[in-house]
Amino acid sequence: MTKLRVLGIDDTQMQCEVHISDDFKLHFDELRCLFWEHFPLKLLPSDFKCKNLLFLCMPNSHLTQLWKGNKVFENLKYMDLADSKYLTEAPDFSRVTNLKYLCVDGCTQLCKIHPSLGDLDKLTCLTLENCINLEHFPGIGQLVSLKTLILSGCSKLKKFPDISQHMPCLRKLCLDGTAITELPSSIGYATELVRLDLKNCRKLRSLPSSICELTLLQTLSLSGCSDLGKCEVNSGNVDALPRTLNRLCSLQELVLQNCRSLRALPALPSSLRIINASNCESLEDISPRSVFSQVRSSMFGNCLKLTKFQSRMERDLQSMAARVNEEIRRPNFEEQNPEVPVLFSTVFPGSGIPDWFEHRSEGHEINIEVSQNWYASDFLGFALSAVVAPEKEPLASGWKTYCDLGCGALNSKLKSNGIFSFSFVDGWTQYLEHITIGSDHWWLAYVPSFLGFAPKKWNCIKFSFRTDRESCIVKCCGVCPVYTKSNSDDESNSDGDYSYSDNECKSDTYDSYCDDGDYSYSDNEYNSDGNYSYSDDRI
Repeated sequence: MTKLRVLGIDDTQMQCEVHISDDFKLHFDELRCLFWEHFPLKLLPSDFKCKNLLFLCMPNSHLTQLWKGNKVFENLKYMDLADSKYLTEAPDFSRVTNLKYLCVDGCTQLCKIHPSLGDLDKLTCLTLENCINLEHFPGIGQLVSLKTLILSGCSKLKKFPDISQHMPCLRKLCLDGTAITELPSSIGYATELVRLDLKNCRKLRSLPSSICELTLLQTLSLSGCSDLGKCEVNSGNVDALPRTLNRLCSLQELVLQNCRSLRALPALPSSLRIINASNCESLEDISPRSVFSQVRSSMFGNCLKLTKFQSRMERDLQSMAARVNEEIRRPNFEEQNPEVPVLFSTVFPGSGIPDWFEHRSEGHEINIEVSQNWYASDFLGFALSAVVAPEKEPLASGWKTYCDLGCGALNSKLKSNGIFSFSFVDGWTQYLEHITIGSDHWWLAYVPSFLGFAPKKWNCIKFSFRTDRESCIVKCCGVCPVYTKSNSDDESNSDGDYSYSDNECKSDTYDSYCDDGDYSYSDNEYNSDGNYSYSDDRI
């Protein structure tokens, strides 16, 4: 078979086992692809000659070492040795100069990697996930083509190597579950990095200030970094993230869950869309303007020391509402953002609705009567609020929060004369994972005005709040319409731009209206992206 180009052997698809002798020879000069799952030998034959080999795939093999010495595989581009449980060391790669992909995931006995790995300048993907005995990793400064590096679950790896030069291609770096105590300051050379995963690095104590040079970073995950409490800022240390974190102008998601030593959050970049800082037990201070910049969802579950945050939110919510409404008036906004009827939500510990909510009620429902001109050009939308709590036992996971809203027109006899209904769904709170919620939590959301309130002059609105879990109840709720005001208005805030209305709406009940059975709600499917959805039914 001198012309054989593809050889594939998979004994999982056979009714018998494959046995070969120790003097087995592999002489296929034209072979391009070798796939052999459960390869039974401990070492490739010493005279293994496949000079044209491109793909070498031997997952779940019995190999302890791929080859001895220095083998020439100048055309080899793809190597997969995943789940080879007996592999103890990676070979000399100095003459495998064209390798682009290397996977040794799940090689649980692997403890040694030849330093020549760091010289593979054509390597684009290197993955060593769950190599639980790997303690040392070679330098990567010469891996100038590397796009993806995965060291997730290498639980004995204590140090990530210095990066000696600019890495123009590295976009994904996963160090989650490792034993590293710090990142080298040279991480700033990875300027194209989009995702940095440090989740469950329980011994990570600090982040270098150079992390703020990663201006293309979109996802930074620090969940479970329970010792993280210090970051270098101008050569000093503070119990917070770097103050220059707002330089990460592409960062969209920041996950800090279970960072129990973290005490403060600095100003955050305006690109941020999601922040999860749940179980940050020491967190005392955050910047409301950071949370209200462009963030779609912020979660601070069990951050019991955030006692001042709620009272500082009013003015910043107003400013955020104005910015949001300017954004949604851009051409094609609804086509580009079909999932955003609820453009902001946050949750953190709290047992009451703030006083600045004009309409408040015990229980899960609130009815308000509005004047005929309540929907004016300066109407920005509604701020919604609810206190949710476990009914009996602590909650072991998150929940979805719903608000059913119905608008109606009443005649002089308090009979319904047309109904308009929505169902808003906040699905982000279901991502409060791996924490136990045992106390009251305050949920706040903002619903912009573009959803279609205007077609009719409604004068009564009912809001009904609920969750998708029987064990998670709504104890009280609140609603506040948000309006813009001129600089000369007495009700303007200190910035002179926005304020909440004190007299446009009056809390009232219209039980006769509801008792007629004419009230209609539309329930919706939750958006699979974890965002928000709504529907309107006109009756």
